[in-house]
Formats: sequence, structure tokens, C-alpha cells
Amino acid sequence: MGALWIRTLGPLEVVADGAPVIVGSRKLRIVLECLALRANSVVSTDFLAEAVWDGRPPAQPGPQLQVYVANLRRLLQPDRSRGIAAQRLASRPGGYVLTAAEDELDLLQFRENVTAGELAVQAGDLAGGTELLRQAVELFKGAAFPDLADVELLRPDLDALEEARLDAHQDLIDVELAMGRHGTLVGELQRLVSRHAYRERLWASLVLALYRSDRQADALAACREARSIFVEELGIEPGTRLQELETMVLRQDGSLAAPAVDGHRRIRQRLDNLPAELTPMVGREAELGEVCSLYRSEGCRLLTVTGPGGTGKTRLALAAAVRLGERMADGVGWVNLAPLTQVQQVPGAIAAALGLEDWGGEDPLKVASRFLRTRRVLLVLDNFEHLEEAWPVVLDMLTAAPDLLILTTSRRRLGLRAEYEYELAPLALPPLEMPLLPPVLKEVPSVKLLLARGRAVRPHFDLDHGNAAVLTRLCHRLDGLPLAIELAAAQLRDHSETELLDDLEVSLAALPAAFRDLPDRQRTVTATIAWSHQLLGEAERRLFDQLGVFAADPTMAAVNSICGQPPGTETMPEDLLISLARHSLLRRYTDPAGQSRVSMLHSIREFARDRLASRGEAATVRRQHAEFYLSLAEAVSPHLWTQGQVDAFRMLNADAPDMRGALLWAIGPGGSTDLALRLVGHLWHYWELTGDAAEQCEIALKLVSVTPNAPPALKAPALSGTATLCWILGRNDEASDFHHRALQAFQAAGNDQGVAWTTMCLATQAAERDDPVSAQRLAAEALSLPQSSRRTRVAALIVLGLSAFYAGDQVRALELCRECVERARPLGDRWLLGIALVNLAECTELAGDHDTAEQLLYEALGAALKLGAQGHVVAFLESLAGVYAAEHRVELAIRVLSAADSYRTDRGMPLYPAEQHRVESVITKARTEAGPIRFGLAWAGGQALTLTQVLLEVLQGKKESSQQEPAADLRFHLPAEQSTKSALNAAPW
Repeated sequence: MGALWIRTLGPLEVVADGAPVIVGSRKLRIVLECLALRANSVVSTDFLAEAVWDGRPPAQPGPQLQVYVANLRRLLQPDRSRGIAAQRLASRPGGYVLTAAEDELDLLQFRENVTAGELAVQAGDLAGGTELLRQAVELFKGAAFPDLADVELLRPDLDALEEARLDAHQDLIDVELAMGRHGTLVGELQRLVSRHAYRERLWASLVLALYRSDRQADALAACREARSIFVEELGIEPGTRLQELETMVLRQDGSLAAPAVDGHRRIRQRLDNLPAELTPMVGREAELGEVCSLYRSEGCRLLTVTGPGGTGKTRLALAAAVRLGERMADGVGWVNLAPLTQVQQVPGAIAAALGLEDWGGEDPLKVASRFLRTRRVLLVLDNFEHLEEAWPVVLDMLTAAPDLLILTTSRRRLGLRAEYEYELAPLALPPLEMPLLPPVLKEVPSVKLLLARGRAVRPHFDLDHGNAAVLTRLCHRLDGLPLAIELAAAQLRDHSETELLDDLEVSLAALPAAFRDLPDRQRTVTATIAWSHQLLGEAERRLFDQLGVFAADPTMAAVNSICGQPPGTETMPEDLLISLARHSLLRRYTDPAGQSRVSMLHSIREFARDRLASRGEAATVRRQHAEFYLSLAEAVSPHLWTQGQVDAFRMLNADAPDMRGALLWAIGPGGSTDLALRLVGHLWHYWELTGDAAEQCEIALKLVSVTPNAPPALKAPALSGTATLCWILGRNDEASDFHHRALQAFQAAGNDQGVAWTTMCLATQAAERDDPVSAQRLAAEALSLPQSSRRTRVAALIVLGLSAFYAGDQVRALELCRECVERARPLGDRWLLGIALVNLAECTELAGDHDTAEQLLYEALGAALKLGAQGHVVAFLESLAGVYAAEHRVELAIRVLSAADSYRTDRGMPLYPAEQHRVESVITKARTEAGPIRFGLAWAGGQALTLTQVLLEVLQGKKESSQQEPAADLRFHLPAEQSTKSALNAAPW
């Protein structure tokens, strides 16, 4: 992060990278000041909305707040590259956090100087304390946070800050009085009491300064003036201190004289038993700042750092203790609770860590509390999870010692009212879809740790273009868990990065114990999870083990249906999940569709899967899992052809790993081929939309080969789906064979819509085989069948349009393509509309209207992107490259074609002959115009791009479209009950 300075204790000033920054908009200033007021802490979007719109936020403030935050990010980090996550102003669940150090924000510097000044005075360094307190007070250049002055929501915060400023000023005056500087303070105090006439402490200081300046009469007059103000304006007598001062001034009490100052005083010994840091902490700078900030800005006295095993809770607590300990007058005490086995051992361990080993038979908790009562100490209680019933010990110490701060680490919170929780997530991971350049990738926390620990065993280990993708996948496979990363890095002594990844793809249990100095529970990832597992009750363990059946993040509906209520209990899965979340074994979240889901780290889910395999009920759970996801596929997949297509695709996409798991179980030993056939029959179009069909095609081929006697109604959709999967992969002869078999099965089952659809598919294949006569005959037959759906009719017209196009009848082709687009638009099927738009674009391009063709292709891409499916995007991009080449934008055309070629090669998606000829002609034209050098460079650049990256590149250069699809808030709702029959009626057959 670049240099930054933000002044909020007066008129707002921002300096970024040495240059002043103008924050012109008042609402933008309010957002920045709110974030600065609570720097290094998450500020919720609801809070920001209330502040920005002063209690009257719009119905949907989120998008506008995102704009404000985006503008602030550009102002605060002007040199941040596109694609790099904002570190200065980061998004967090439910809000945003402004990360700033003490020397970057005057509010933090004020608090830092006040704390340091107090510590200096406590240590006897009055001169140093005075200097620090004076610096703190002088940071105020006017009213703090001026743009928030009229925001009622923030009035308590601003009042508290003003009190803190006055308290600091008063502390400064008290120290200077103790140093005999009364002569220089009189004028300052007179100005202060004129502005803050109801603060007794200021009046008392003024009286003392006047008296010590040999102005006894003025001191007595000040006492009487204060009394008059309090009685007449407040209706109360001054406090005891002022009354005593008036009496002492009258009798010229000797105790009012200035004390002799030697500049030092005796102090007691600091407590410091922190373990030494054996390795540097990597990638946790932001988290360290947030933890420390909770103690400084939130008035926190008890904080529990929670998180799954291996996230680095102890390491973070140690770093926080070092930083916070600098401000604790009496030091830091560290208590390792891991070796303890009984709750009763906790008080003794705490007393021993405080150096109170000999308590002569007295209750060690009382001994420790008495010791802490008059001390300002930070006490760290590490590894609390297996001793959670010792929470009264923590409460008793907090109650007995008002200046005590406690930091605990645990896999679950203690559950006390005074407790703040900081949930430590795994280290940030690099994106998989948008690969980062090596210099940027090296700064991602998980990668940074992997590199640092890898160099410990392989000194020249580094990241470059050759291993960037492997190291990215390694970090994802290791969940970003610091412990897992360190254990994996240790294996780089004897394994290459690729070998290590191959081993870990099989199982994380492949990571052996690598370090002798770790406790047994942290020698391996498995041991770390087992430590948490053994703390669970039997019902919790049963549900945890059952969750191993899931391949991804199940919905609550899935968990309730598959796992169910434990036998012999009244406890529901919902309650058990709450308990498991408290143990940091999972987390709950709501997905974009509003569904509650359960998420587990890869390593934890793998452990649960192994546990499930050892249970006698494993077979039953796996069958229930497959049946649930079949019912989900039956309910959702028909909507892939309707207006609810977007939400249906997203729902299936979210559960795709579990759909795959259900299918693999169904075709395996002990599975159900009937269930597998039904899954293939309902999911083939989803697989077609994704473009990822190789594995599913092999499964479908094997399945239909072993079920020749399945009932026609069951077999027909699976045969049709198998045919389509073969067609996607260029296996045209097999596709034709399976479509003919599907046609017979649909006829036998009496499914006329299926007959019409399959006839249309055969027409499509005839067109691809360059058999226009058969293509036109079959398409016309599909159109003539009375049971043909509107969707089937559009698809048949597309075949007729393609036949006319390749036959050279441009007028007829253009007419048919326009009719296809008109008929496709009302259906809400973006997949079908995209194909129709591309065909119309190609006809339009051939007619010489490149601009219209380009806009039609952008519309097709927009429809595909809104759907989220990439299966047909590659074809749309190839058509767009043809337009680019025709417009002489050859380098972009080459890069797009190269990226498309790489995508097809990776997924085994060949072009059929007519398409191949068209693409090759575009490539030839681009190579001729660019020349061999430009072509080679552009082609190499395109090969390195993912499909997502090339889409972004294309859309950045997009011309303004007059045919953009209007934004729609599409929500997909399944009916409460839906029969199989009604679902089939919604399918293309």
C-alpha cells in the first residue's frame, strides 16, 4: 500500500502517494469519515446507509454505496492495478473496513500518543509523557469529523471523541502541573474553562495553577466563580474537590505547593513471558491491525480469536500480544492451556504464568485476581476450546481487575457478554479464473506463505510463469490454511510442485508430519481436525460425519432431508449445525439466491468423508443423497428452457458437484441404474450449457450400454442426452446412432414432443454432415408435427436457415434468421436466442453490415453471460472474431480465435466441417493482413488467456449497442410440489 495521510481532527484532508486528494462530494466525505472513525474495524453497509442518508436511506442503498467505495479506492490507492484486491479499503462480509496505521490517520495517532504518554508517565518519564500528550492534543485543528456533525447517528461517537480530547488535555495539564510548569498554564486554563465551564477538573487545575503562581486572591476568586456557575446554571453545588480546594486556599495549605520533581520514580517489574517467535508471521498484517484495533477503539477487554484448526490463531495472538504489550504498563502474560486436561487446572496455570507459583494453599484464582487488581496487564489464554467450562475463571478475573485485558484463542467463543469475537479465516487465495501475473501473485497471502516456507527447504524456490498456475491450485487445495501450507511446503524438499499437487488432489492425508516441535494435535492436518472432532457430542459427531456425503456446500433443505433428526433425540440438524459452527468446523451463509447453505473447508470435508465411510449407515446416507439431488434435478432442470432459466442454471451450478457425486454413486457398486438414467435425462442440457461434457459423456455411454432393457419412458431422455453429449464432443456418428435410438424410445413411450425434438436434432446432424436434403426434410417434418413445442420449431427453423446460408441463398437465410430471432425472444431461453442471434449476425455480416452484426453478437454474448453458461460462448466469440477481421481489427481477432482454440482443445470440443472451414478462412485472412510476426505474437497472447479474460477484453472494446437487453430482476421460484409429469411437460419434449 502506498503512503497515505488522512486528517479528520479538523477539516478533512487526504494525501495519497505524496499528493493532496480532493474529496469533493459531501456523501463521499461522509463515507470516508465513517470508515476513518472506526478504522481497522468492519463498518456495516446498514450503518453507512443510515449515516450517508441521515436516517432516511433509499430502499436499495447497496449499489450507490458500492460506487462511493469504488471512488474512494481510486482516491486512496491511485496506483492500484486492475484486478488487484483493494487492501486499503477492503470489502468484508456485511460491510467495509479501512485499514490504516497510526502514522496514516490522525485519529489513530491521537490514540497512540495518548496511550504512549500514559505509559511514559506511569514509568516515571514525566517529560516524555508530556511531549506525547501535547502532540496528541495538537493534532486537533478544529472540530473533528466536520461532515458528520449533523448526523444524529454519530452524535455519541463524536461526543465520546470530544470527551477523549478534553481528558487528554486535562491529563497533559495535570502532568505539567506536577512538573512545576504552573506559570505557563494559567492563560491556557482560563481559555479552557471559558469554553467548558461545567468541567470541575479544569476549574480545579486553574485554581492550583493560580495559587502556585502566587495569585492566591485570583485562585480564591476562581473557586467562587466556579461555585456561582454550578449553582446558578446547573442548580448543584461544586464537587468535593473544588470545595476542598477553596478551604485549602483560604488557609494556604502547604500541600498546594508545587512538588519537587526529579523526573523519575520507582516502577514495578513488568510481566513478560511471551514465547519467542520461531518464524515470521506472513500474510496476516490486516488481521493483526483489526485485532489490535478492537482493544483500542472499541473498549474491548475480552477478545476470542476463533477459527478452524490450522488457521494460525496462536500465531496471530502472539503477534497481537507483542504489539499490544507495548502499551500495557505491567506487561503481558501468556498461558498455554493445550496441555491441560481438567477445568480445575486452569487457575493454577494462570497463577504460575503470572509468576505466583507459591500460593500457600490459597485458591490460585484469588491469588491471581489480587495480583491483577492493580495492574494493567494483557493476559493471553491460548487453546481454550477443550476447557470451555472454565469460563467462570475468565469472568472472575475481568470483574476483579478493571485494567485487565484478556485475549483467548479457541475454535469456539466462550459465550460471555463482555466477549468480542474475531473469526480468523484462512489466508486469502488467488483467483483461479483470472490468473495473476507473478509479481502480483507473490503478494497474495497464501502464496506468500507458501513461498516463504518453501525456501526454508529449497533456497532457490520461487514463482514464475511456469509454476504460477500450479502454485495457485496448490493454495486452493490447501484451503489457504497456514498449517496445511507449511506442512506442504516442507515436502518441496523431495517433490516438485506438480508432484505435490498430484498427491494432494488424491487426499490431504498425503501430507505427513513434517515438524518435530509441533504438538501431536498439529503434526498433520488430520490430527488438527481430529482434535476438534473429539470435543463433539455423539449427535454432533453423527451429523458431522454425515456431512461428509456432500461434495460442495449443501442447502439447509439438503441437510435436513438427507441427514434428518438423530434417532432417539428431539434435536434437529439446525441446532447441531449451530454447535458445529461454534466449533469452527463449518460456517453458515446465504447464497445470492437467498438459500441458507453450509460450507466446510476441503480438509474438514475430507475428514468427514473418511469418518462416514467407517459408519454402518454410510450406504443409506449415500442413497438418500442421490435421491435428494435427483428430485432437485427433476424440479429445476425443466426451467432451463423457460423464463426462469437464469436462476435454474445458477441453482444447478451451485449444486453441480453434488449432482456429479449422486451420478457417480448411482453407476457404482450398490447404486441404482434407474436413478442414473433419470439424472442423465434431466441434466444433459445443463452440461451442454456449461460446455464441460467429456466425463459426463463417458458415464452416459457406459450407462446406456448396460441398461438395454430399461422402460422406454425412462430410457428415451437418457439416450437423447447421451446423443447431445456425443455431438458436443464431435462424436457425430455415435450421436446420430443414439438420436435414432432415442427417437424409437420416444415413439414407444408415446412421447410426441420427444419425437419432434429428436427429429429436429437429426436434422441438425444432417446439416453438419453436409446433407442438406435430409436436413431440410427432417426439419420440415419437425415443424409439421402438431406436438412440436415452440422451442422445437425455432430450432428447426435455425436448421433451415443454416441450410439456406451454406447453400448460398442469402435472401432466404436472412429471412429465416430474422424469423428465428423474433420467435426466440419471447421464450426467455437465452441459449436458443444466442444461437439465433449469431446466425443472424453471420448473415448480416455477409451482407456487408458489420456494425449491425457486431451489435447482434454483443447481444448474444450478453445473453450468455447473464445466463452464466459458457458452453456456446466460444462459438459466439469465433463469429465476433470474423467481424473484427472484416473491420481490420486483426490483432484482437487473432487473440480471440487463439483463446477460443485453446478452450476447445482443453475440453475436446471440435468444430464441425462447415464451422471449421469458416474459422480457418478468418484465420487465413488475419494472418495475411497481420504478417507472420504480428500474427505469432497475437496468437501466443491469446493462448495464455482464459475464456473469462478474453470476454473482458472483448467487452472493454465494445461499441455502444442500441439493442442491449434491458436489465431484469429475474427470480426463480419452484412450486411447493411438482410432479414428475408436470416437469416432463416443461422439457423440450
